[in-house]
Order: sequence, then structure tokens, then C-alpha cells
Amino acid sequence: MSRITNRPEIDGLRALAVIPVVLYHTALGIPGGYVGVDVFFVISGYLITSLILADISEGKFQVTNFWERRARRILPTLALVVFACIAAGWFRLLPSDFDEFGRSVVYQALLISNVFFWRSTQYFSSNDTEPLLHTWSLAVEEQFYILFPFLLLALKKFRPRVLAGTLSGIAAVSLSWCIFETLSQPTAAFYLLPFRAWELLLGSVLATVPKIWPRAKWQNESLSLAGLASILFAILVYDNTTQFPGFAALLPCLGAGLIIWTNSPTLTWVGWLLSRRPCVFVGLISYSLYLWHWPVLVFVKYWSASELTMVGSLGIVVVSLLLAATTWKLVETPFRKRVFLRNRLQIVVFSGVVFATLLIAGRWIHRSGGVRSRWRSEALQYIDGKNDKDFRVELEFAQAKRVDLTEIGYKGNDRPVDLLIWGDSHAMAVLHVLDVICAKVGIRALAATHSATAPLLDFPSTTRFSLKEETIPYNWVIANLVKERQIKNVLLAAAWNGYASPTETQSIKNKFEESWVKTIDFLRNAGAKVFILKDVPKQSFDVPRVLAAAAESRRDPSGLGLSTSDYRAQGAYANGVLDKLASNSVVLLDPADILTDKTAVCRTSLNGKALYFDDHHLSIYGAMLLSPMFDKILLENISR
Repeated sequence: MSRITNRPEIDGLRALAVIPVVLYHTALGIPGGYVGVDVFFVISGYLITSLILADISEGKFQVTNFWERRARRILPTLALVVFACIAAGWFRLLPSDFDEFGRSVVYQALLISNVFFWRSTQYFSSNDTEPLLHTWSLAVEEQFYILFPFLLLALKKFRPRVLAGTLSGIAAVSLSWCIFETLSQPTAAFYLLPFRAWELLLGSVLATVPKIWPRAKWQNESLSLAGLASILFAILVYDNTTQFPGFAALLPCLGAGLIIWTNSPTLTWVGWLLSRRPCVFVGLISYSLYLWHWPVLVFVKYWSASELTMVGSLGIVVVSLLLAATTWKLVETPFRKRVFLRNRLQIVVFSGVVFATLLIAGRWIHRSGGVRSRWRSEALQYIDGKNDKDFRVELEFAQAKRVDLTEIGYKGNDRPVDLLIWGDSHAMAVLHVLDVICAKVGIRALAATHSATAPLLDFPSTTRFSLKEETIPYNWVIANLVKERQIKNVLLAAAWNGYASPTETQSIKNKFEESWVKTIDFLRNAGAKVFILKDVPKQSFDVPRVLAAAAESRRDPSGLGLSTSDYRAQGAYANGVLDKLASNSVVLLDPADILTDKTAVCRTSLNGKALYFDDHHLSIYGAMLLSPMFDKILLENISR
């Protein structure tokens, strides 16, 4: 096996991988930019396998040397970024988020941050409080390269075809497992090594069979263009709703593989394009750019009371590029070229000190609960709104079928169910106040709630948080329960504006209206009176976080909130549909009068407390403000 020669087009391919990731995260119009990580995996597998095989063929490969090179390449820049995040987090992160950050530092130091984020979050959900979220991919690589050299050493006596076949077989198993897991456990498939190993192994296979048959120039050009087109298609067409990784990850990975394979020993037109100096330079700083861009984004957005503008996003990209270029020049390159820490003992000691310091720091941050003493008491009151929630019950389809619903209000089986609360997470947000009121007046109630699942018959809710393909049968089970148990009152509560916004397609609007008619008709025919809670204002910022930031800097937070005009525009379509439904048997409940104030701003705080625990779910304190409205409705209109 000959040692790999300089291939500038691979540096350019790195640029094609990292730029879409940065643009995706900064919301600059690249909906599938996250596939850049998959391209990185293929590149990494190819380069690392080529280096190991070259050393093995020359009889000088040592695992300790390999790990030393990895430490020089990865650790100094990573340590710099993590320590910078600790410093920034001290000044910017709320106690709960700083606590969680401390835990992520510990897992990062143990090279298993992907396991941490698998257990605690979903990549495509809102994760703008996790400065180290992007390190999951580094953990996957390092876990792979702890084991992979031993596999190559075990296979070194076999012919290249046997090696390629073995690696291909392992990759096929990993890919098959990934496809299956993406359908059943997508978060695990996204974060964990067994389901991502095939991407690295694809690059490894390319390193073992660089020329499987003679290829004409036109074949190389065609295949290279096909590779570029595959990557660009995934970048521009995939989005957060794409089932990923699974089959979808094949396209960018095969695209990267085709570009690598068809540009040796001579360059194709695609290879020539990627080997231009700007592409090569971005490729050279890609590791530092990848590490810096996400924390910069997180800390810029963290206290913002408005959505990130295009100018702001571009500013983050520029700052990230400057930090990356500086880090590559002053940290990454000198460590890699042994300007610093010239011998192995020094890099071993350095690594040990870094890992120990991160473990101690992360553990201390977590054990101290995010160091609440950093914050003023006024800010802490708002901060506590993050945990001011109750009844977060995700009713699953199987539970619904066996009528394993949440009981609120009067507890006892000596009377029939008076009221069913049916809805999504916005219904969960008001369950506490309903529990208090129902218990006070002796109403027995059940709750059927699941996030992002509209309580509408035959309406498809297909987001990552909904019941997806089970949504429609689930809702029919709940509706039939009303009929079978002869429940006389049903309260529907949900984020209606999220299911049918004014900008939604006409087909979705038509389906929304049809589902409402079907749902109301069914419940009426079942003998139930229907109460509908209109949607609460969706703020443009995380309420407890921004209010706490204002209080910490001694600014008045009372004027922070969505304008009432924007609130009306936000719910213009959905509220219009609901208003048409009002009748003697359909009662509308509107929280607008309570949640808006005289300054034409939708309230976010009262008496120094947050009315939301995020940007659109009422806290218990906020929901309790609705007590007079629920009192009036339940006492005057409920049928028993």
C-alpha cells in the first residue's frame, strides 16, 4: 500500500462538507446542510485508513503512534473551544442550562458526548442551549478509531480483496441496522456509533480498492459530477422532516465516495473546482470552523429577544471563520507539526491534564446545580419559570386503547367522567389549573394529551414529536371513548396556529377545516358539549431566559413580549376557523384578554414571575391566570 499523496480536492471536499453545516445551523437557506457531517465521516474513513494501511505495509504501524497523532490533531483545538464555552457559560447560561452543560463536559471528556445527547435531546429539535451539541460527531469518530486499528492489524495478512470484503460486510451490517433503527429509534440511529460506522467504513473501503477497474476519462467525469450532484441534492432538498440517517444518508455518503474515488491519480472537473485555493483554505480550517461555529451561534442567540436576522447570521459566519483561521494558524497547525509538545510524553501529560480538568470542572458545575449564586435573586425568580410545569403526560397509542388516561379533578370511580381534556402539549400546560378547579367543584375529568398531535379526526400530525402514523387511529380511539363512556363535556386545547398558520398551503388549510367539521359533528352526535381553548401567544424568545437576562442587567422586563397585532396576525386563520364553529354546543374560550395588557403587548411576566416556561407553553403561574375564565365556563356551562 503506497502512502497517500497530497490531494487538495479532498480539502475542497471538506469545505463542501463544513460550509453547508454552518449555513444550516445559522438558518441561511440550506435546509439539508446537516449532511455535511456524513461527508466528513467518509473523508475521515478514507484518509485515516490510507495512513494506517501505508504504515502497516511499511512495517512501522504502532497503535500508540496513531493515537498520539489523533491527540495532536483533535485535542488542542477541542480543549480550547470547550474551555472557552465554560468561560462563556459562566456568564451567560441559566443554572439549569449550565448544569446540563456541565454534564455534557464530563461526557465529552470521556469521549461519549454522543451518548449524552442521545439520552437528553433530539438533534432536529430546538437545541440552542447546548454549546457542545456538535461534538457528538467527534465522539463517534474517536470511538471508531479506538477500535478500528486493531481490526486492520487483525486483517493485515489477508489480501486487499479480503480486507475490502470484510470491511464492506461490516459496513453493510451497520447500514442495515441504521436503516431499521431510523424507523424505530431515530435518535439512537443519529447519534450512536453502530449506526454511523458504515459511513466511516465506506471511506475505509475506498482506501483499500482505489482502482477496481480501468476507467476512461468520461467515466471519471460523469461519476464525479454524479457525486457532486448527490451531495448538492441532499444539501438543498433534505430538511428537518427527512427520515435521517437511514436510506437518506446514502446519497451524500456515496456522493463523497464518488468524488474521492474518481479524482486519483488525475483530477476531474469537479476535482479541479474543489482544489481551488479558497476551497482548499476553508477545507484546511474546517475542523476549527466546525468546532467554533456552533458555540458562537448558541451564545449569540441565548439572550436574544428576537429571531436571528440574516445580518446576524452572516455575522456569526464571519466571526466563526475568523476564529477558525486564527485557531488553525496558532493552535491546530503548531500542535500537529510538533512545534508545541514535541515528544510523546509531553502530549500524554497534556492530554491527561486536559481530560482531568474537564472532568473536574464539568462535575463541579453539575453538582453545584449550575452555580445559582452567579445570578441576582430577581433573575432567579424568572429562571425558576423553566421548571414551573406539571402534567407533562405523553399518552401513547397503546395507553389510549386500554383507557390509561390521566385523571384530574375529583378522584374516584363512584361517578362517571364529567369532562375530557383532549389535546397536545398546550393542553398539558393548562392541566394544572384545570385540576385545581375540577377538584374544587367536584368534577371528575380525564386528559388525553400528546405533543404535536392535534385533537382532530383524520388530521395528519407528522412532526418528530407527534404520534406520526398512529395519530389518526389514536384520535379515533379518543373520540370513540367519548361516545362509549357518554362523556358529556370535551375541552379541546392545542397549538392551533401551528397546525394551520396563515401562510400554510391551501391543501393543509382545507384538511384542517374538514377535520374540524368531522370532529365537532362526531362529538355532537355522541352527545357531548364541546369547549375549545384558543391558542396562547407564541413569543419570539425563550421567556424565562430573556426575562432573567433583563433582570440580571437591571432592565425592566415588563415590556418584553409579542405585540397584540402580531398575535392577531399569528392566529388570524386558525381563529377565523374556530369563530365559525361557535354555537350553543360549541363554546370558545379566548385567553387573549387575560394574556395581553394595556401597552399592546402580550404578557410574559407578572409580579416578577414568568408566564411561560419556554416560548409558547404557559407555566403553572401563567396558566393559573386563566382561572377566572375556566371557573366561569366550567361552573356555568358544563353538563353533568
